[in-house]
Amino acid sequence: MNIRNSVLLLGLALGITPLHAQGSSAAYQPGSTQDAVSYWLPKTQLTVQVQVRKQTFKPGEFSRYAERYLRLSDVRDKAEEIWTISDVQIVSAGIPDKEHLYTLTFSPKGNRPYIELTRDGILSAVNVRTQETAVQAAKPAAAPAPKKVNPQDYMTEEILMAGSTAKMAELTAKEIYNIRESRNAITRGQADFVPTDGESLKFMLESLTAQETALLTLFSGTTETEEITFSINVTPDAPLNKQILFRFSGKLGVLPVDNLAGEPVWIDITDRKMMDGYSEPSKIQANKYKKDTPFLYYRIPGRASVRVYNNRTEFLEQDIRVAQFGNIEMVPTTIMGKNADAKITFDITTGNIKGINE
Repeated sequence: MNIRNSVLLLGLALGITPLHAQGSSAAYQPGSTQDAVSYWLPKTQLTVQVQVRKQTFKPGEFSRYAERYLRLSDVRDKAEEIWTISDVQIVSAGIPDKEHLYTLTFSPKGNRPYIELTRDGILSAVNVRTQETAVQAAKPAAAPAPKKVNPQDYMTEEILMAGSTAKMAELTAKEIYNIRESRNAITRGQADFVPTDGESLKFMLESLTAQETALLTLFSGTTETEEITFSINVTPDAPLNKQILFRFSGKLGVLPVDNLAGEPVWIDITDRKMMDGYSEPSKIQANKYKKDTPFLYYRIPGRASVRVYNNRTEFLEQDIRVAQFGNIEMVPTTIMGKNADAKITFDITTGNIKGINE
């Protein structure tokens, strides 16, 4: 049965029995039967998205002749990779809390509300379709990669036929100087031919600049830049203090926590007080209801302060709602209305009630 994309037709609840996911119940899959439905409450999972910039330098074929023919100093002659952390973000998502599985039973008579579950069996709504109508935003099309320029496309026949690398470098340097002289002559109006319209002149100057830039890379080398995102999942059941999230090296990039080639990047998760306006622990609230009072369980999330940092930089500090840091409460049928037609939506990331419409 496709639970996510269907809304289950169920009878009026007679009660809820908590089933703790231990032993054989750990493999239980939530769903519905003729007289009951079982569901998970969510646990908040934090996904730390680390965006890094990888710069790959490749030395030019004529790098050793850069000083001699073009007076270029500090030209590198060895390949190198440089990694930097450019951004850190956190995305929250709900996953089934295997310690909080509940079964809601029904009477053969009475009005039947809709109960909706996500694909993973998390309670998402009562009398409302949310999973069916959810529309995912279209991802923007990726920008096409810039076309790589091949310097050999701008080499003359004389350069390509040279008998040694040193001679090729010398002739390439002369070609670069010729290109510069031609561009200067055009801009000064001293060239034998100068286009009369602005667009043609612009195209000619841009073409000469592209040729010079391509040939220069044979001496100075090229640097390619790539943006890469690493995702690391953290599901805290308790506060964390200076736990290593990953290791990072300027030469190797993001590394596992046990790879000592990189310096540690830590994460702190501090449990904060529950949001203002909510009651104290659910055990006190539960005593107000009789065992035969029908209700659903939901969560009032707590708040956590999340910090990601290393010895020099604080990459992120953010407050986030976390389901497992809060309380579990009950929705009595008095809220659902006499005809059990109240519409309730739940936050499938934190387990909180998002809205009630009686």
